[in-house]
Amino acid sequence: MALPNQQTVDYPSFKLVIVGDGGTGKTTFVKRHLTGEFEKKYEPTIGVEVHPLDFFTNCGKIRFYCWDTAGQEKFGGLRDF
Repeated sequence: MALPNQQTVDYPSFKLVIVGDGGTGKTTFVKRHLTGEFEKKYEPTIGVEVHPLDFFTNCGKIRFYCWDTAGQEKFGGLRDF
């Protein structure tokens, strides 16, 4: 399920699409899990950004391919599908 230029993994992976209005914290949520930092400055996402996020559970490692979508109407091409 990996994207063309991303490696495949030998543990369960899932696609997670994050949607919502602009400025609600979708990108901040993803960045917080990627780097541990909390971004206070707002910069709108254009289109979609995909980030792999690994989590460790009591059943083993899993990966979410997080699709961080644009929340503003003028950047929301993903919602046309």
